[in-house]
Amino acid sequence: MALKSTGATRSDQGNQDSKVISMEAFASRLDPTDAVLDVLMRQMNGGIDSVGRMETKWRERELAVMSDTVGGAGASLNATSIPVANPTAYHLDQIIFDVASGDMFCVDETVGGTATAGQVKVRGKSGTGGITTALSAGAVLIIGPEAHAEGEDVPSAFANNEKTKQTYVFQTDETIKITDIENAEEVYGDKEIVAQRKDKMKEGLKRLCLAYYLSVGGREVVSASGPRRHTMTGLFEYLDGQETDASSIPGGLTLQSLGAALRPTTIYGESLAQKVLLAGQNMFEAICAMPLTALRENSGSSKKWGVTVKTLITPYGELPIVHEPLFSEENGMAGESVCLQRDSVKQVQLKGLPLRHITSTQDKRDVHNIEDIYTGTRGIKMKQVELSRRITGA
Repeated sequence: MALKSTGATRSDQGNQDSKVISMEAFASRLDPTDAVLDVLMRQMNGGIDSVGRMETKWRERELAVMSDTVGGAGASLNATSIPVANPTAYHLDQIIFDVASGDMFCVDETVGGTATAGQVKVRGKSGTGGITTALSAGAVLIIGPEAHAEGEDVPSAFANNEKTKQTYVFQTDETIKITDIENAEEVYGDKEIVAQRKDKMKEGLKRLCLAYYLSVGGREVVSASGPRRHTMTGLFEYLDGQETDASSIPGGLTLQSLGAALRPTTIYGESLAQKVLLAGQNMFEAICAMPLTALRENSGSSKKWGVTVKTLITPYGELPIVHEPLFSEENGMAGESVCLQRDSVKQVQLKGLPLRHITSTQDKRDVHNIEDIYTGTRGIKMKQVELSRRITGA
């Protein structure tokens, strides 16, 4: 459902004394391409959540690890302890498969990493001894199901880890100011105050969308009792470690290579149809050059998203695509693109402090100036980053 203005919160009604106008309502009057990510986040998850603190936290279950890698210098023949990247992912009697050699062995401790830190204790598939093939560093191990012995007790219970995650909501203030003469002079088109207000709204939302990508979360404390300044965690920071360098893809950006680049986002059961690709300048040009049979536009779907959406037919399913004008050569981000899981990204704001425009805030005696303030709080909460991907170097 596209955003709609009620008509009751217009920002072009002249010099109104301290009228508070919702910037959310104004956003619906802009061209969607002015703030693509802002529109998408509203449409995908039904608006904006209000939180009680500038440092907002949530609990999130980590997705189960089913494959891991050998760490350290590897493990020699007959070893009964193996260095691994995620030792606590292994539990008693689970079957482990060494993909490269075809070897199989079992976990020999209740939880990996307790007998020797950073390692998992194992036994050979016959029930004694160690591994029958040496493991090199970086080798892939598959963590299979528990193999139960006849008549033995049910194993100890374990659940996926739950972690506390956090982000900061930040506050922003900007102003515009014009004189009474500028506002009163004859013009051709919008009055000066109307034009200023429209421009500032548009500019503010575009700057905010840039921060949604680029901002690094943090809290600046000047002194123990002094003011605090917050910056929100942006999508690029959330997706640190969830990246694909398109320049390293053999054969360049093709339908097949794009699907392969996004394949890691589907290994936990979420298809590409549940995502949206915000394509930057270079990627969007490459996509538009692909065969017409690979790309289609669905106007009904676009109305639902609030922006123009195309659908790309990839080897891993249909992928909704939106052009992100902010990922441009002028902004130094022509090679950027982001694939987002639709239900994992949400805007948040401090309760009672949404983005708003307050008109004519100058002192009553100051009749020669008109000053407006644009203020509010905003941040991003992103869950299960494994389901999303940043693509660079396109």
